[in-house]
Amino acid sequence: MNKMKNEDVAQSNGSMTEWQTEVIPFLSLNGRAAEAIAFYEQKLGAKVWMKVSYADMAKMDESFEYAEEQKDWITHSVLQIGANKLMIAEEALDLTKPWSSGNEFSLCIQSRNHDAIVDLYERLTSDSRTAILAPLAANSFSTGYGAVRDPFGVVFQFTVTRHEF
Repeated sequence: MNKMKNEDVAQSNGSMTEWQTEVIPFLSLNGRAAEAIAFYEQKLGAKVWMKVSYADMAKMDESFEYAEEQKDWITHSVLQIGANKLMIAEEALDLTKPWSSGNEFSLCIQSRNHDAIVDLYERLTSDSRTAILAPLAANSFSTGYGAVRDPFGVVFQFTVTRHEF
């Protein structure tokens, strides 16, 4: 597992007392995390900063137990897609409810670069398991907006934005 240095996470002003805060979407994929990571690397150009399998975790923590068929499952990962991070693992976070592939949330990929959005949309939809929920097209708020559900049940919205954020 990679350890970050204090100066890597401190804000650009160099202050060690002011830490950056990020909101990072975290996907729980119930046994399909490694497959999803490989898919996002191929289709979205994701860079994997960290990926820890159950077998890796057991080497770091002797009390960590898993079934042999779960040795390649992911206990934690951090990916970067564009300027943003995404975390993926297997475990359900809310054990009071049955695990379900989420339609409770979506991930929005936005850019002012129309061609970049078209490229990412086309890369994701080139997989026959990806369902198109809204074809990429111009509308009242964007020169390009579309939505898809990937093979893991994750909904992605693609937006060519006019905003600076």
